[in-house]
Formats: sequence, structure tokens, C-alpha cells
Amino acid sequence: MSNNLSKQQRKELKRIEKFNKRHKSLASKSASSLELPVTVLCVRFGTKYGQEYVEKLRNMVQRHLTLDYEFACLTDNPKPIDGVKILYQPNAGYSKGWWHKIHMFDPNLSLTGRILYFDLDVVIFKNIDKLVTYNTDCFMGIRDFNRKFHPGWKNLNSSVMSWQHKSETNIWNNFQKDINKAMRLHGDQDFIWREKNNKVKFFPDQWIQSYKWEIRNRQELHLKKGRRVFQTVKNNLEINDDCCVAVFHGDPNPSDVQDRFVLENWR
Repeated sequence: MSNNLSKQQRKELKRIEKFNKRHKSLASKSASSLELPVTVLCVRFGTKYGQEYVEKLRNMVQRHLTLDYEFACLTDNPKPIDGVKILYQPNAGYSKGWWHKIHMFDPNLSLTGRILYFDLDVVIFKNIDKLVTYNTDCFMGIRDFNRKFHPGWKNLNSSVMSWQHKSETNIWNNFQKDINKAMRLHGDQDFIWREKNNKVKFFPDQWIQSYKWEIRNRQELHLKKGRRVFQTVKNNLEINDDCCVAVFHGDPNPSDVQDRFVLENWR
């Protein structure tokens, strides 16, 4: 097959093969090599997402993470959830609920070890051990999904992140110093990006992808009652073999999508 490719195509193929080989090697550390405990964390404040989002995330992690871990939810709802450690805090009343995500960096939270954070509106559908074992000495995040339209784009999407507990207290402390100033930025990920002074390591783009931009196409969306939804159900999706998490940033949410992929995995 490679004989039919142009010189430029063969060069690009070699580059991709080299990239995949390198990252598979880095991500293949055994569970025993990860000395610190693991906490999978989500954040739920207000009423935008119901309890079922926490439960479905818990279930997906249980199916796709083979390392030992504790599942925790930072929330303003003290109601117990089976299999979930509830970290209760009163709602701070922010104009945008996403600012509560900054509270994850409070060193006084009852957390331990390596933190693997997920937004509630993700779909996990393959093994995610590599998200824990990859670059364990770094703060990890997603290269923002505008990368789809701007290949050189370098900014943070905070839908999936990983760090050592208590290693990022400066994010929390600087937020507390002047909350109003912090909120002049668009959102939590912009504040985290600024506080990290752009020193964020990104998960490989192929591992975590935008459902509406990279797995499906934004041209397939239209407005319905003020919300973006897909015009049709699509079941013949082509998803990168290395992808393990689909992110539903903005609209639509997983609950709005009837594609077979979502129905089979978001449960």
C-alpha cells in the first residue's frame, strides 16, 4: 500500500508511526510503577447536571480503569451516591458554575495522590489507564479543541486534567486573592492556563477528542430552541483507534444525542 503513496505521504506516515510508538511506550508503565494512590474526581455544583451524570461517569470509570482508585465528587449536594466519596462544599454563588472547578486545587480537600479529573459531560469508552500513568510528574490537560481549525493552537481545555494533589496550590491561592479579577477571564481553563504560565503538558490529541468537532462534524449541528443539536442520528462513526474519551463541550450534552456510540457507552 505504501508503494502507492507520494513521497510526502510516506514521510507523514512515518511521522505518525514514530509518534504512536513513542507515546505507547510512555503510556505502558505498569500499575505497580505508579507509587501514589489515584483519585478520579468530578465537580458538580448547581442543577445543570443531574445525579445521573455522576453515576454514569462512575460506571464508565469502573469499566475502563484497571488501576486501584477512589472516585470522588466535589459538590454542593450532600446526598450520598453509591461508590462515590462526596466532598461537600456550599455553593459559592459564582455567575458561572464552572468556576467551582478551581476549588479542586484547594490543598485542604480530602484528596490523595494522583488526581484524574473529568468533566461530567464526557463519554469514556476504552481503557484509560494511560491517562493516569502518562507523565506523572507533570500537570496534564487537553490541547484546546480549536486545534481542529487551527493546527498550531496552543491553549488549555480543562475537560480532562491530571496532577498531583497539593502540587498546584498557587492556582487556588491566586484565585482566592482576587476572585473578581480572575472572573474577567472567560472561564476556569483560561485562569488555569494563565496561572500555569503556559507550562501545561498536553495529552496526545488522539487520546481525547471533541465529539462534535473531531468525531462528528460541526456542520451537522443546527439550532433548536436555542441549543445546538445534531440534525441526524449517525451510527457509522469512524473514531481514532487511540481515542478513549469523547468530550461534549458546550452543546449538545450526551443526554441530547441518540447516536449508537453514546447510547452504548454513556451508561
